[in-house]
Amino acid sequence: MTKNYLEIPEELYNKLSDYAENDQLSIRLENQQILLENPKINHTNKQNLALHYFIVPSLASGIIAVLIFLSTNHPQIAFTGSRHLSVASLSIILSTLFGFFGFIWTYLRKSCDLSKSKFKIFRETLTLSVAYTSISFAVQIIFWYIIGKTFSGVTFDPFTAGFLVLVFVGIIFYFLISAALSITLPNLILLLFTTFIGGILVSMATNNQKDWWQHNFSFLGTGEATQHWQFNITLIFSALILLTITDFLFAEFSKSSLYNYKFKIIRIFYILIAFLIAFVGIFPAQSWTMPIHNNSAFGLVAVVLIMIIFLKWLVPTISKEFLALSWTALIALILSAVAFMGIHYLSLTVFEIIAFAIAFTWLVMFINSLRGIIQEGNEWQVKLLQK
Repeated sequence: MTKNYLEIPEELYNKLSDYAENDQLSIRLENQQILLENPKINHTNKQNLALHYFIVPSLASGIIAVLIFLSTNHPQIAFTGSRHLSVASLSIILSTLFGFFGFIWTYLRKSCDLSKSKFKIFRETLTLSVAYTSISFAVQIIFWYIIGKTFSGVTFDPFTAGFLVLVFVGIIFYFLISAALSITLPNLILLLFTTFIGGILVSMATNNQKDWWQHNFSFLGTGEATQHWQFNITLIFSALILLTITDFLFAEFSKSSLYNYKFKIIRIFYILIAFLIAFVGIFPAQSWTMPIHNNSAFGLVAVVLIMIIFLKWLVPTISKEFLALSWTALIALILSAVAFMGIHYLSLTVFEIIAFAIAFTWLVMFINSLRGIIQEGNEWQVKLLQK
């Protein structure tokens, strides 16, 4: 009888043994990739997701909805847009509440790293739960707005309305629990972009009638702006997400043989940048907070410039393409500063947007480059044998 073997390096064998269950691993093909997993953990996650994490909260939301609808003493419950509770409003409320606490519970059970401090675990869990719940909340608002325009005036009896709430809450809950079970670095980067870009665009849109662009970009966070808290909260949460990304990235990097004091310096830079972004939101551009706000904003750009200048020394293995891109970003920052302060070609608003966009984009791209270096360090050559 012919036996087939897979010859692997000893270093890879030692790593795989940490994931094995009784020296057994499951292997599967997915998206043209070969995945090795602990079969017990994989099976348990699927069972918990289907039974405990999803069905029970959905049923609970349906029962609560029916009881609330019956207590209103209204024979018909509106689908959307009613003075009284509607399917839309109760679905949003219950999915947000159940989703928020469900995300926290699921994430702590699956992703809690005992090597991290309790403060880091608390910060990371709370940041991700609020971010993902906020995104689901925004998506629901848009969805129900469209449904309200499409099915205007539609009503249901309390039991049918309660069942519909169960369905919609279940969908949102499934999305949030799935997100909690599959937190990865690429997902966090996408979350950072979604939170930052989405929050800034909403702040711009709500202040359109005040012609915010005639003042400066930071006007969006001042007391004169409409709902200025949106701009400031966006910056604060973006900073918290960046801290979480930094924890994920360098926790993985610290297990690599490539990790040295230079990467510790990069980690300090990212932590400093996260604090500076948060300070821009915590201290608006007004009254006594103006100096802190301005110094934080300029400090952010300055740290990015320093990182670009010393990039080759910090990461000698960085690709030539990214190095060229980094110097292009550096030149663009310098030229935009000259165009604003030197020849007064750019307005303050345009200069702030250009500088912040370049700095933010470069930071995210640098994270991807570092992630690529980690992946290169985790590649091994294997050989198929047949005897």
